[in-house]
Amino acid sequence: MSARAFITRLGLVALLLCLSGAVVAARAFEIVPHRAVYDLSFAGARGNSQVVDVTGSMVFEWEDACDGWSVTQRTAMSFSYQSGETVSLGWNLVTWESKDGLRYRFFIRNLQNGELKEEYRGEAHLDGPGQGGVADYTVPEGRKIPLPPGTLFPTAHTVTLLKHIEAGESFLWATIFDGFDADGVSDISALVTKNLGTDTGAGRSPLLSSVSSNRVHLAFFKHTDGSTEPEHEQQLRLHMNGIVESIVLDFGDFNVQGKLTELKALKPPC
Repeated sequence: MSARAFITRLGLVALLLCLSGAVVAARAFEIVPHRAVYDLSFAGARGNSQVVDVTGSMVFEWEDACDGWSVTQRTAMSFSYQSGETVSLGWNLVTWESKDGLRYRFFIRNLQNGELKEEYRGEAHLDGPGQGGVADYTVPEGRKIPLPPGTLFPTAHTVTLLKHIEAGESFLWATIFDGFDADGVSDISALVTKNLGTDTGAGRSPLLSSVSSNRVHLAFFKHTDGSTEPEHEQQLRLHMNGIVESIVLDFGDFNVQGKLTELKALKPPC
């Protein structure tokens, strides 16, 4: 997979990223709307990788928009190759999802060397919990995608994942629509590999030290081709309040790590 093709899908989760969710008193976990900044750097190569260095940053903001959840993400990455070439890739996204998980709006722009390469815009809806629906793109104009029963939008996926973790379940397979490309639909395998508990070390943000975390491995698959090989993979340290403390992005022949450098809670406007 090319670096640019990989980049277009990082934002789920990207951070599954659009990591977000609903605060519900009946749950033991409580999601914290927040702004997080990550430093991105090269984390080693294998095989015949031509990439020798990676630098970049990611800014992620998730807000309670009163009638739904709003996510903004801005990412810029610079890839250096053995040939001496440097390529800058990035994306900007703004999404909104209703708190019942049935409506979703998206605006995504993918960039290469500062120029717009791809743009996706539209909205999607599900006919009810567990039911299918439709995604209508305004960019590309007129594109319409049927959503199969059981499809989740990013917020609902994160809530479902955290519910599985809370219940002691280590595996979740789900079909997601995020609008990150012309297909928009992918299957995601989430495997909890280790419970890290809480870390109250000196200097840690209370948003991290007061909440337990888990290692989670994510594998992203094309929904339509039945392949058993993932398009790409991610490893997260995910806290039970929805905050990702660290991330490793697996490009196949090299990895990029994301280290949390800034974090603050965001208060809802309502």
